[in-house]
Amino acid sequence: MTFPTSYYQLSRAVAWLRRSKSSPLDIFLDFRDPSWDWEFPETSHTFRWQDMEAILRLIIPHVKKWKRFELLTDTWAPIFTFLYYTRKVVSAPMLESLSLFRCNAFFASKDATFAPVEMKCPIPLFGGLSLQRLREVSLTGVHVDWARSALCSLTALELMYLASDVMPSLDEFTNMLNACPDLRRLTLIGRGPRIDSLPSGDSSITDQLDLDMPPRTIELSRLAKFTFGFLDTDYAPKVLSLFSFPAIEELVLDGLAELDPMSSQNLDATPVLRQLAGRDLSTNSGFSSPPNLPLSRLRSLKLIGIKAGPSTFSRLFAGLHDLEYLGLYNTQNEALQALAPPPSNALSDTLPCATLKQLECRDMDPEILRDLMLARAEVSPLERVLFRADNVTCDQRRKLTDAGINVMGSSQDLCAV
Repeated sequence: MTFPTSYYQLSRAVAWLRRSKSSPLDIFLDFRDPSWDWEFPETSHTFRWQDMEAILRLIIPHVKKWKRFELLTDTWAPIFTFLYYTRKVVSAPMLESLSLFRCNAFFASKDATFAPVEMKCPIPLFGGLSLQRLREVSLTGVHVDWARSALCSLTALELMYLASDVMPSLDEFTNMLNACPDLRRLTLIGRGPRIDSLPSGDSSITDQLDLDMPPRTIELSRLAKFTFGFLDTDYAPKVLSLFSFPAIEELVLDGLAELDPMSSQNLDATPVLRQLAGRDLSTNSGFSSPPNLPLSRLRSLKLIGIKAGPSTFSRLFAGLHDLEYLGLYNTQNEALQALAPPPSNALSDTLPCATLKQLECRDMDPEILRDLMLARAEVSPLERVLFRADNVTCDQRRKLTDAGINVMGSSQDLCAV
């Protein structure tokens, strides 16, 4: 069902539910209004909690057949209504995937707190019911009673755009992940746990002992993919310092430039990359990444909106011994330059990311990319290079194509004329 709801939609839903009999149900509810003005109070939205209540009265009697459930809204009231009414559910034996999405990424901003305050009180997911088949949970702008929600045995978990005052505590977050030993994919965008009392990400073990705080590690031995979006470079390294991902293969780092383009221009991600690559990013000594996040295992890396200096990117790439795919999106052009073969007078003749096969770029300098491809072609050419841009000139497109780079963008048809 989608916005705006109508009598026809409701009638059709009733018919489908009746015909489904005992078959598992995939339920998709999108009540976002494309014309919604975020400056208006939430109470002015035309999809109200009463509308959500009516739909829940229709579908909750079939909750034992739910297999996948996805709810997208502009405001909090429909989400709150869902949490409130499903808290009395006694069984959802088929539910495998749950996604609750409140469309307001603003809450990930550094000083943003939850609103509306009158509905801030957390409610346990399904009243704390243990959902035996639930394996995938995505909560976007949605908080629950973290201590009483039975989030366990998951293989995929997404926590995105949480306001600062509704984040799980460090203990709640740790307990939640420890209850998911088979977790394969973890996404944290904006915030994860509250860790105000934790030392900074580059603090030594001695520093932590001085604070009478034993080092805390959350080990996810089967995690293969980690997506991490951040706006606060003081907070982000502390989060990274919590984890041990011995089996990681895919990493996505997002500087969340789209949330606040002005502030992100000055967001230096060096502390985050330093936590990943090891504390000493300024020397030419041998590289060794932290054992809790072995970069040498990575097969795929995406950097989105990441700003840092050339030496930082060089040290990061030096540890990517098995990397096959690299995506650079709106990232500092120094990242491209750090992939170039070392000059003849360099202390090391090791090619950065020597196993790299695919490179994908968007909003990067086309001239720097072309020069990089020509330089690497003499040593270890890539199998596939894709450049996405809407503002390249026909001359730039020709030069990129001549260098073996596939170019995608709105100017493609114009240059073909």
